[in-house]
Amino acid sequence: MKVQRGKGELRTIAAPFVVAAPSGVRIRTRIHPTSEEAAALRAIGGHLGRLYRADLAARVRLGRVPAAARGRTGRKRALTAHSSSRWAGSLTRAVEDQYQLGLRALSAEVSSLRSAVEALTKRTRVRAGEVAAGVRGYRTRAERHQKTRRLAALRTCLAEAERALERGAPSITVGGGRLWRTRAHLEAAGLSLAQWQARWEAARMFLTADGESGKKWGNETIRVDGDGQLTLKVPAPLCAEFGTRLTLAAPAAFTHRGDQWRDRVSANRCVRYDISHDPDKARWYVDASWGYGGGPAPAVETLQQGRVLGVDVNADHLAVCVLDAAGNPVGEPRSIPLALAGFPAETRDGRLRAAITALLDAARDAGCPAVAGNGSAAPWRASAPRNSGTGWPRWPPAGGSGSLPWTRLTPPDGAASTGGRPSNRLPRQQ
Repeated sequence: MKVQRGKGELRTIAAPFVVAAPSGVRIRTRIHPTSEEAAALRAIGGHLGRLYRADLAARVRLGRVPAAARGRTGRKRALTAHSSSRWAGSLTRAVEDQYQLGLRALSAEVSSLRSAVEALTKRTRVRAGEVAAGVRGYRTRAERHQKTRRLAALRTCLAEAERALERGAPSITVGGGRLWRTRAHLEAAGLSLAQWQARWEAARMFLTADGESGKKWGNETIRVDGDGQLTLKVPAPLCAEFGTRLTLAAPAAFTHRGDQWRDRVSANRCVRYDISHDPDKARWYVDASWGYGGGPAPAVETLQQGRVLGVDVNADHLAVCVLDAAGNPVGEPRSIPLALAGFPAETRDGRLRAAITALLDAARDAGCPAVAGNGSAAPWRASAPRNSGTGWPRWPPAGGSGSLPWTRLTPPDGAASTGGRPSNRLPRQQ
């Protein structure tokens, strides 16, 4: 289906699809270790972090190879000698997840660079101030010259990214590339060397353990029992200093979805735990996450037979209105504020989540699924510069057509939405 865009070219409205329901839950709470326990957590996390980085470097050197050629068994056996069999399993799984995530990010970067090169190539071929074959050139010769220099730089970046993708060797900085680059600009960042070092060491710790159903409290490596008592297995080289298991004196208490978590661990179902440290606030946190199976998503045709909450995405707000099966408005429309321009990534993410929550509440109150027109993403791209390094909101698809097709946003009845911060990986469904 084609839709006219004024004097510009026609754009294609993508085929309708149904968004998958949430596949897991992640919750967080604060823990209160003593100074001795905090020192032990830093030592364990630092030791496992070094093993993680070494194994990740070995995995990147292997490149894109079949599963049988990745040598996971041999790598796990080598890691077991310096940790334990369970820590080794968590390390190798996390390494493979990070490698595949790096490949996807590299592939997305190649696609983005190709699009940018193509767009600049079209316009730089046209003389300044002229129009040729429907393509408008840049306004001045100086602007066109600047864009040709930018095009040359992008072509160099694209060639390097394509070679890395062909080798299957993504660039991965454990701890974060932005934090690493901040090391050379401490004064501009308002940080001392000691503050930066504390952030760097905290970001490079590894205290993550996947759960296993059938084991006591759903996890043998990092265990939180029904009373909130947190215990983690100590790697073999540190057992002489900290014992075989480290137990925190203060219990952890999950408030958000605490009943769901307690029911799960009481039934010995798998729960993944991640322990993290915020040196700026001198706080420690533990995240619990688990996956769950959901029913099949309804067909698009089924959703289009009844009433839906139509969503028109604009640059600074979401316009919503209940529509009948023929697309006619029912009742009064409303507006949900969504101002993202000029804000940092964390603020944009928080405002986007708040708008989604308000949208889902409106859909629940109306008793119908929420849908969004799948059109141009232009309003989102005005929110921040391209090279901000923060990424763009992928939901909802922006556009202003106000017509079908629609995308379902609400989870099926009985399914809970994902809580806490997002995770790159959730435990296997058990």
